[in-house]
Amino acid sequence: MSGRLIAALAYPGVQLLDILGPLEAFNLASQQLIDDGQRRKPEWRLEIIARQTGLVRGMSGLAVHAGRSLADGVDDIDTLLIPGALTGETAFYTDPQYIAWLQQAAHRVRRICSVCSGAFLLASAGLLDQRKATTHWMDAAELQRQFPRVKVEANQIYLEDQGIYTSGGITAGIDLALALIEQDHSRRLALQTAKRLLVFLKRPGDQLQFNSFLAAQAQPGQFERLLDWLPDNLHEVLDVATLAERCYMSERSFRRRFEQHMGISPHGFLAQARVHKAQGLLETTDLSLADIARRCGFRSASAMRYAFARQLDVTPSVYRQRFGKRAI
Repeated sequence: MSGRLIAALAYPGVQLLDILGPLEAFNLASQQLIDDGQRRKPEWRLEIIARQTGLVRGMSGLAVHAGRSLADGVDDIDTLLIPGALTGETAFYTDPQYIAWLQQAAHRVRRICSVCSGAFLLASAGLLDQRKATTHWMDAAELQRQFPRVKVEANQIYLEDQGIYTSGGITAGIDLALALIEQDHSRRLALQTAKRLLVFLKRPGDQLQFNSFLAAQAQPGQFERLLDWLPDNLHEVLDVATLAERCYMSERSFRRRFEQHMGISPHGFLAQARVHKAQGLLETTDLSLADIARRCGFRSASAMRYAFARQLDVTPSVYRQRFGKRAI
């Protein structure tokens, strides 16, 4: 039978997007090759595995059908995908049957990958001992607490260590799948697949899982008022001294505390904030690039273009083409 077999584990309470997102990426990549006349049959075959064959209900109440059971073996599987779930509500990663099955599978499949909290099952099976690994940023501390032998790197989109792949929260599974498609075939095919998925950018694995605004919301504190004020005032001339003054701090103290709290320098945060606001305006308005640059505090449209290239690896014009009102 032709084509590499990509198989995903399903269990009660699983996050279905962890399964379907990556599998659909491989499916679309296969279809692209067929459409281009490069293949007659799918490059990748897809299958879902469960304790028993049949329907498996996920955390949303929706179900997927497993065509293979744990007893059916894994010798024909090329890539095994372990999805996640809400770790406080499911016991998937402490289940002895899943752990024993995964330990045996590790010696028979070419690649083992996890999405989101699926890393907990890999860790329970000992597959992440002394390896670098990532998971959803909200679960990273718990993964490190429960499995101190794992070298947890929070906020990574995905990473690989000695043949074991882990990825961050939910949609990061798609980023990982695109990286594996590139590894198996070509960067061109990965980018074509990303376009089909309307994923405008194939993110590198070391990109942060979330931007600074989301980080700020997740860690409210002494800078909360500043971060609420900032988006509407990016057009002003802003520097570290101005931000420190708004927080009633000395510039030196502000810089030190901001970096400790936010994990990024004030200057770096401002740069991200301006690009973030410009993205929103490009998506929702017909304003000229010069006007958007001015409203976001860039010195010129050229300065905005440079910031987009540095942070997003895309120009504002191309971003608007893909996500602006006319693209919807």
